[in-house]
Amino acid sequence: MIVFLHGFNSGGNGQKARWLRQALAPVPVFTPTYTPHRADAALAQLRKFIRRLRRENPQDRKLLLIGSSLGGFWAHYLAPEFRAGIVLINPSREPDVSLRRALGVTQNEVTGGETRLGEEDLAALARYRRVPGQPSLPTLVLLDEADELLDARATADAFKGCGQTLLFPGGHHRFAHLPESLPAIQALYNSLEPSP
Repeated sequence: MIVFLHGFNSGGNGQKARWLRQALAPVPVFTPTYTPHRADAALAQLRKFIRRLRRENPQDRKLLLIGSSLGGFWAHYLAPEFRAGIVLINPSREPDVSLRRALGVTQNEVTGGETRLGEEDLAALARYRRVPGQPSLPTLVLLDEADELLDARATADAFKGCGQTLLFPGGHHRFAHLPESLPAIQALYNSLEPSP
């Protein structure tokens, strides 16, 4: 099974989630809406969701976490716990730094609700930072070189030696190269071993 983790100011029915569900069919892609900027709540929600999926789908022991931006931060954090493969799309490695520009109230583009981001949220996110460096995890990092929010080259360097990295010219933070990345995503999923 595949679980897509959306980023800040998005939701489980955003454009990327819908595209992945369609493009990766017949493999089921689950796309929960959660509160990615509330660290403790995000982890609790995602752990509960993944455990429930595993109980309800005992025949499907492969798990691939695909995370975009802040969802990539959480996919990277949770993958060792669930022995999952990961696809990280323009992942946030230091959300306590990169989200500082979003402090305050913003309207969620997908859900329409308000997102309130405070200093306490940034401090909590900082506590969950992990250094890339688990080459044993099946990993695919997808980056747009012209990401206007995160440094794609620094991310590529950080994940060097951890699976495969595809760095595309141009693009933007929302990631403009999903269709070109589809074969690599499918190949990673197909290569996964069942996990307990």
